[in-house]
Amino acid sequence: MGSLSPSSPSSSSSSSSRRATRIWLPVLTILLLLTLIHFLLPPSHSTGSIHQPNYSNADLKAKNYLNLSEPVIPNPFDFCPSYSPGDRIGAKYGAVTLSKSRMHLGSGARIQRVLNKALAGQSVTISVLGGSVSACHGAGDDPISPTCYPSRFFQWWNTVFPHPATELTNGALRRTNSGYFGYCNSHHLPDQTDLVIIELDTEDEPNQDMMDHFEILIRSILIRPDKPAVLLLGHFSPQTHQTHGFAGPDHWHNIVAQFYDVPHVSVKSALFPDYMRDPKSVQKYFVDPVLASPAGHELISEILVAYFQSQICTAWSVATGSSYEAVPVHTAGSEGGAGDAHGLFGGIGQRPGVPEPEKAAAAAAAMKDRGDSSSSSSSSSAQLLTVPSGRINTRPNGNRPFEEIAPFCVSANDLINPLPPSLFYGSGWYAHHPSGSGGDALITAAHYWHSALPTSKLRIPMQVGGGDIGVYYLREPVGVVGEGSSVECWVDDNYAGAKVIENAADIGDAIPTLNMIDHYVGRGSHFVECQLLGEEGQSVPMFKIIGIFAT
Repeated sequence: MGSLSPSSPSSSSSSSSRRATRIWLPVLTILLLLTLIHFLLPPSHSTGSIHQPNYSNADLKAKNYLNLSEPVIPNPFDFCPSYSPGDRIGAKYGAVTLSKSRMHLGSGARIQRVLNKALAGQSVTISVLGGSVSACHGAGDDPISPTCYPSRFFQWWNTVFPHPATELTNGALRRTNSGYFGYCNSHHLPDQTDLVIIELDTEDEPNQDMMDHFEILIRSILIRPDKPAVLLLGHFSPQTHQTHGFAGPDHWHNIVAQFYDVPHVSVKSALFPDYMRDPKSVQKYFVDPVLASPAGHELISEILVAYFQSQICTAWSVATGSSYEAVPVHTAGSEGGAGDAHGLFGGIGQRPGVPEPEKAAAAAAAMKDRGDSSSSSSSSSAQLLTVPSGRINTRPNGNRPFEEIAPFCVSANDLINPLPPSLFYGSGWYAHHPSGSGGDALITAAHYWHSALPTSKLRIPMQVGGGDIGVYYLREPVGVVGEGSSVECWVDDNYAGAKVIENAADIGDAIPTLNMIDHYVGRGSHFVECQLLGEEGQSVPMFKIIGIFAT
């Protein structure tokens, strides 16, 4: 019987197994270390490719600046006074540029009311309306993109006035102007809001008709029951200046701002001198001749923040009694300064900041009974917040009495309360909506009612306030629709007053357009009918209606 030799198969297999174990052991150790490093340390990417998560203020704690007991209250804001050593934005742009960015300041009474509420530790709802720039096209393509100015401003606001119930709503729509928002803004604003920022200086056309639509937008927001403050925010674009010169849409918007005592802030002063010296010097602020880049949105947010910082300095000085430039709602150490005393999130009603009617009425009656001096101050402040009794072109002792507007919007992009399908059955008209929720869905003109069959008739019920009714439709290039098609539209049975609307135009791109078809229509319920013109049985290029609007 022979013993196994050292070179036998069994011995060789055992030796190979030990060598394989020695090789794989350090490899597995290295892989384990790499895995631990991956989970313990944040990934390093270049700033150009990093994905920034959307901002959240859910974990913030409210801060009440006015609930203080010290006899001498130090200013809690580093940026006050304006252009002091702590004012970073003031040092960056300088007093001249920032002063010129405030195209119209007005009394600032509505803004001061919002800031006084924030100083008292109460939550604030901020809303944005605008076109492609405010919709963050070119800067994340997400309405709450962290590189876009609405989110940047909201993040700054929460560093100054932290509150978990403060909200930001962005109702901006790409390629949308005052012709739509003047009548449909309520579809894009919450029922209760404190501040509405409107950015349309590059979307509107500089003419009288568009100014009328813009006025309806501003007036309809100011007369809302919640009486929000409104601020106009202007974006400067090379294309707008190349087309219209210095007196662009911002010139017409400023007329409305002055009439309604609404502040108007613009980045024009920061870009215009460099643009005129060398247009290429401002290219980093744009992704195309209109849209702002992330750097452009940083500029917009800083100009906006600079304005609010100056107003906060004023609000603090007034609240502490060291200045008398505005009428405070709350003062430091007063009962009203206890922002969190009446509600879980610092508001007074069920929704943050919305007073309960019974308590509000009781407080007002008690104030009146004891003859509080703050009552007269509040009354004085209320006078500053009134909306003019007529519109810009209203004349005293006119032939017709003034009818207050009550904008009514029947829009194809209203997916919450769409027109019932029964209105389309057998009409020859159909509703079109893009697929998905982003991209094209954020463009107003992507939703429409359409027909290509002549004699097709669509009837839409309306509610009329101020008496004007218009059809919002899509004008399209001749190169796309040829001779195009046309509809005739009228109100109720006023067929004799029907207006013919054609969709073919000598333009480069499709443009949503508002055409007013009737005026001085009585207040109340009415209907609008539109019929596609042409020879029955022969199709024509598709006509697209985006909405029917009334003042």
